[in-house]
Amino acid sequence: MMKKIEDVRKIYAMLLVIALSTNTFAQNADEDPEMAAQRAMFESAKKSGANEVSGGACKKFISKKRWKIGQNFKKNGDPFFIAIGISEVKAPIMSTSYATSTMNGSILAQLDSKRALVESMGSEITSEILATSVQQFSEGNKPDFIDTSDKPAKEIQNYDDLSVYQKTKILFNQQLDKLIDPETKDAIANDSISEKEVEDKLKDILNQSTFKDSIKTKASGSIRGMKSVYSHFSVNKGQKQTIICNVSIWSDNLAAQTDAMITGNYSSLKNLKKGKPLENYIPNDENFEGYVDLLGTFGTFMVRDETGQMSVLSYAQEGIKSDTAASERMAFQNAATRARRAIIQLREENIEVANSVDKQEATTESADGMIDYWSEEKSKSRIAASASGTLKGDYEVKRWKNIHTQSQKPVAGIVIAWTPSGAEYMNKVSKTLSEAPIAGSDSNSSADFTSAESDADGGSSAGDDEDDF
Repeated sequence: MMKKIEDVRKIYAMLLVIALSTNTFAQNADEDPEMAAQRAMFESAKKSGANEVSGGACKKFISKKRWKIGQNFKKNGDPFFIAIGISEVKAPIMSTSYATSTMNGSILAQLDSKRALVESMGSEITSEILATSVQQFSEGNKPDFIDTSDKPAKEIQNYDDLSVYQKTKILFNQQLDKLIDPETKDAIANDSISEKEVEDKLKDILNQSTFKDSIKTKASGSIRGMKSVYSHFSVNKGQKQTIICNVSIWSDNLAAQTDAMITGNYSSLKNLKKGKPLENYIPNDENFEGYVDLLGTFGTFMVRDETGQMSVLSYAQEGIKSDTAASERMAFQNAATRARRAIIQLREENIEVANSVDKQEATTESADGMIDYWSEEKSKSRIAASASGTLKGDYEVKRWKNIHTQSQKPVAGIVIAWTPSGAEYMNKVSKTLSEAPIAGSDSNSSADFTSAESDADGGSSAGDDEDDF
């Protein structure tokens, strides 16, 4: 009996699908051809990915976390701020500088997310909108309003005898006269231009409508404790530029933690809920998926280690310009410098933002009925950031090198870690080394070296037992 009921349900479900499909087909069949063409274009664009916005991966990330851009709330009611920053990689994909340019793009994406917070705190916005409409008809005779724009209306001959309509016409003509260039005015005054040429000159302005929109914004502020929680890079097949996005988060608690970093109040950064070893936060580049994740990870992340310390992981990468050992060393060094600088930026960074947008458009109707359209748009965006400070207790937690999956050029990467206990230890080291040294022996040695004739690698360790230090 139960089997028969299930079979009946399946039949009803099939009939419902057929009915819905038939209804949809009927609707499409009755659809206006022009609307059907638009629908087909929409579906084609959707299939090609034309509707995907830049930074979509970051938007999907916050959606999955059930966050939104701007203010959010924890389960306990505490607020926090989410921002998405987006930038592009300026170097061509196959360039040797692609990896370095990717790092540049990630820095700009992080800065873009901070810009969002600064602008949310307060932006000075100025707006100017100007719309004009001018209409005048001429048969080609010499206009009687030439050179009247600078004259008061009452100075025009027989002004008092004119009707209200005629006076209004003169006032309008004065405004129209301002649109005619001086060269054309002189030619008309000297009779060196034919009536036909006059008419042709005037056609461009006899029926004209213009619109101008100008917006300027300014914002500035000091950001402390805005950390990355997600970063991603993507380039679709056929695209010429890579897009990088970054999700950043700010909260009162994060600001307090970075204040503790600045002031040296390290005790407040300890004895928190235990996390995991810092190495376990870093993607594993021994497999392809992990390596791709590592390539797309940039910026500073505040995490808790296995002892409950609030720590910082800072990711950076740099393209290796040649196959020499010196080039590789410089790439790692540059990456390390940028990673360490990012930790300083996490603590505090001064941001200044200025944007301007100018849009203009105009339509001009000629006497023959032809309408010309013209538009112009100028956008400018400037963001400046500065940070400074002393960094103690950081160390290299991971160093990696491989061929970049996009540029197919070598890339070097560094992950720098900072911990409160490391900073405390460096304070002790500094104190010890600031004391007067004890006299001891010295030695001199020198050696010549030649280039290697074959591949070789190896290594050993000594003195690394805990009893030795």
